[in-house]
Amino acid sequence: MPEILSLVLLALVALLVIGPRRLPESIEALWLAISDFQRTQRGQPTLGNLYNARRFWISQKSNLYAGIQILYQVTAHLEELRRRVLYILIAFAFGFGIAFLFTQPLLGFIIRPVRVIQPSVQTNVPINQYVLAQDVQIQTTIISATGPTSATLTIPKGTILPVGLATTTPVVLKPTELFSTYVKLALIAGFATALPMILLQVVLFLRGPKFAYAAMSSKEWNAARATLDAEELAEAEQQRRDVYEGLTANEVRPMYFLMPLALLLFVAGILFTYFLLLPSALDFLFGLGGPLVQPLPSLEDYTDFALTLIFWVGLTFELPLAMFFLARFNIITARQFAQQWRYAVVIIAVAAAVITPTVDLFNMTLVALPMLGLYIMGIAFAWLARPLPKNAPPKIPAEA
Repeated sequence: MPEILSLVLLALVALLVIGPRRLPESIEALWLAISDFQRTQRGQPTLGNLYNARRFWISQKSNLYAGIQILYQVTAHLEELRRRVLYILIAFAFGFGIAFLFTQPLLGFIIRPVRVIQPSVQTNVPINQYVLAQDVQIQTTIISATGPTSATLTIPKGTILPVGLATTTPVVLKPTELFSTYVKLALIAGFATALPMILLQVVLFLRGPKFAYAAMSSKEWNAARATLDAEELAEAEQQRRDVYEGLTANEVRPMYFLMPLALLLFVAGILFTYFLLLPSALDFLFGLGGPLVQPLPSLEDYTDFALTLIFWVGLTFELPLAMFFLARFNIITARQFAQQWRYAVVIIAVAAAVITPTVDLFNMTLVALPMLGLYIMGIAFAWLARPLPKNAPPKIPAEA
């Protein structure tokens, strides 16, 4: 998986830096240089230039060369992808910059569930004993028979103080741990801030560039249609109805309405995890040692645990939308979702066991019940989704 992600990242960098139009030829030039170097090492004549190299690759029926030809054919889509990725990076950089200014309040928000957990060690049992190295003065209020009196108490040097912990809070174990945690929080918060723009750009990319006939003005279209026969005119009319080369207008239209809903569902998953699931899981995990141990989690380990749990549970809250689009694209109908509810219960139970960091039945049920509710909501969404017609033939306009 890391190797695949590295290749995807490298491909995106090449697309952004080199550009869609020069990318296929650049890959050919790089491949030619590597091939000539290998042929020189083997004592074979070099290919010399791209013309000879292309003839050789065609004669060898090279799969890599066939893939490069596909890049030539989808240049318009690659330009659209490059534009959308640039918009996403700008939105993400803006969100990251804003989030980095508020990383300390965000950190306090993230560690709040673990700080409110009472220590498992009894408060009247000292954790350690410390000896004062100097006199310490404390401003306090003394309750006497005549009433409260403000006074200054002096604790002399050498006094042994039994110190106990009142709450559990993460600890920092490495010099760079706090900074790396701040960066990680800013990255995740920046992604959340840019999420509406990311969803919008994904929808616009799926929509694709306009068809040639759809991009024409009314005047250009009236001039062009006079030169088309009946079959070409039917195809051109279909292009003007569909407008875009990717998803049609009917397929894209619900996405604009559902994008805000996707964000709301994800936020609902975050709130559910933060206020219900995460404190319950921490109580269970930190309570396993009883009074024998005092939990002191590492800040980096705790934030990784909390943010991973928040992300995956937030993602499962998108289940109704996934069911909506499955029904919209005629993959699974609402009736089929309702009929297969037994299998859905089993799958949800397995998913709850995987997502839940604990093995107790209470926390698994705490995750499974909302997922069941989301499945029922998804059935309603699938019922509301109007399936797109399958293989609808284009309408040929009647001759005037």
